[in-house]
Amino acid sequence: MLKEKVLKTIKKFQLIPKGSKVLVALSGGPDSVTLLHLLLSLKEELQIKVFAAHLNHMLRGEESERDEKFVKELCKRWNVPLFTGRVDVKEICKGRNTEAVARELRYKFLHEKLREINGDLIATGHTASDLLETVLLNLVKGTGIRGLRGFLPKREKIVRPLFEVTRKEVESYVKEKGLPFVVDSSNLSTDYERNLLRLKVVPVLREINPSVETAILRTAGILREIEELLRLSTEPFLNKFLSRDKFCIPLTELKKLHTSLRKELITRAYRALTSESLSYENVLSVVSLLSKKGYKEVELGKGFIAYRDQRELCIGRKGEEEVKPFYFEVKKIPAKVTTPFGILLFEKDRGEPLIPYEEFKEKGIIVRSRKPGDRLTFYNFSKPLKKFLIEKKVPAKERDKLPIVVSGEKIIWIPGLYRAYINDTHVSYVGVRFEESDPKGSNTGREDKAES
Repeated sequence: MLKEKVLKTIKKFQLIPKGSKVLVALSGGPDSVTLLHLLLSLKEELQIKVFAAHLNHMLRGEESERDEKFVKELCKRWNVPLFTGRVDVKEICKGRNTEAVARELRYKFLHEKLREINGDLIATGHTASDLLETVLLNLVKGTGIRGLRGFLPKREKIVRPLFEVTRKEVESYVKEKGLPFVVDSSNLSTDYERNLLRLKVVPVLREINPSVETAILRTAGILREIEELLRLSTEPFLNKFLSRDKFCIPLTELKKLHTSLRKELITRAYRALTSESLSYENVLSVVSLLSKKGYKEVELGKGFIAYRDQRELCIGRKGEEEVKPFYFEVKKIPAKVTTPFGILLFEKDRGEPLIPYEEFKEKGIIVRSRKPGDRLTFYNFSKPLKKFLIEKKVPAKERDKLPIVVSGEKIIWIPGLYRAYINDTHVSYVGVRFEESDPKGSNTGREDKAES
């Protein structure tokens, strides 16, 4: 019996915990009417409270009005609390896909009503036959594992108790129980892609395999397991390298991963930052950055870019890395200078020695961003700062943040990278300590050892 089959599905996927308040999305069609009838019959066993909600999209004129009237009468007869709403989808669409807009508004309405009743779950009437059509649609449009496994039996607060039920079983159930329902005439039009598949393609597939829904359910189950494996394999990298507004992973770490894991990690990182899906073409563009040299970037949409430099591959907002030139003059000691890279503390006879104190009084100290023509002085030669930073593999996005410490016309210090030679036997000197902000936002004091 269908009741036992649905109960088995509910338990198998842990769809509805005991004591839940369940809001049924009730269109008035056979699927949603069957769902409502089955949940009412399982009320005592599951110890649940059942509500219903219907949104009139006002897309089919009198037929839409008929549907709303029908669900009101049905819920009154079955003693089910009902919430109704009306929205002019055509007016709101303005060139957008009508079905997509209707779906978006419907789920927004359902979640609003769920909050009103302080409910737990929204139950929809999606069946195994709907899953078959979804998988086929995704297949012909080109998709990955997520698209090929179709919708899930449970996603956040959305549950699908008819997940393993075919449309034929629903038709038999409403006939056996004598359940009333309404028919959406638009379901008979092949102007819609899903209807075209349902009316023209699925019958051919059923000739090849009469149990095609069962086959799709089995395949979808396998793909869910693979998807879960990919999720578990990429989760540690997201936990380690994803911050609130950026994802940055060392190239050495990313290159160790199999190509499929790289793609999954990039896809999940983008979704975590934007709540949007990344197209397969964009995923490939990001992966291709690994084979490039130097700094390269690609635009991903939603104001985000992916870029690679000598050390990392990152996904973040476009323009957030731009750093304005800075210039600070240190005239007195002690002094504290805050830069985009961190905080510099200048003190007398303390910290890493920079220059003799007498020399500081004569020439002073400037802290600035780099500029064209900067050179570093070593024992018997000099080198362009740009070339030095490339050799040290300093990421291009970080170079303009570096505080360049200058005395007179000479660069004397760059945190963690360079220090001009000083005779440390000077009795009195100006020293520096550096505090760098880590990725989590905390400050870590340190005294850097640099090349001289």
